[in-house]
Amino acid sequence: MRIPSMPADDGTGIADLVPVILRAVPDPRRLPKTTPRQERLLDALENLFLDEGFREVTVAALAKRLRCSRRSFYELAPSKEALFLRVFDRYLKRLREAGRRAAQGLPAEEAIAAYLAPALEAARKLSTRLMRDVQSYPPARAMWERHTRERMTGLQALIDDCVRTNVFRGVDPYLVAEVMTASLRRIGEPDFLTKAGLSYRDAVQELYGLLLRGLEAR
Repeated sequence: MRIPSMPADDGTGIADLVPVILRAVPDPRRLPKTTPRQERLLDALENLFLDEGFREVTVAALAKRLRCSRRSFYELAPSKEALFLRVFDRYLKRLREAGRRAAQGLPAEEAIAAYLAPALEAARKLSTRLMRDVQSYPPARAMWERHTRERMTGLQALIDDCVRTNVFRGVDPYLVAEVMTASLRRIGEPDFLTKAGLSYRDAVQELYGLLLRGLEAR
């Protein structure tokens, strides 16, 4: 499926795009099994996109830098935008799974920090340029918002466990998850990072630190 270039969005209607994104990004279970060479290529693309974004680089430049043919990319996706979405979706799914695995089997009071740890580590790889590209390209932005929502739903469940076991008192799990979702959305916006004088990495670290210190105080 071809994913067309789309103009910047003003922040409205992103939720309406999520079903479109789900249709546009093929289910990995339905894709042909990737070869070891293709997996290495996806890994290399991931590192490049996370560091530099995807808007300004051309397919020809990608092929030259990664020493492969353009056909290698088109075997993975029909366009540069679709290629980025495939790489980004793969990365985000791996990140969500890492959080779930890290928290599994831990006591409630330890599970939250463990759940957030992979995202903190990942934030060190997410450049401000990438986040600017994600925010300005609605399909990528919708994918990011879906990822954030799923992550915060998991966080809400962990906080709820802590409330039920009296680890935390006076905490509303839904409120915490909603505040975190809104905060992550805001710090992903380039104008916020410019005004705050922070990189995306630093902003996420500060936000998660505030959350953990606030919960520990309970």
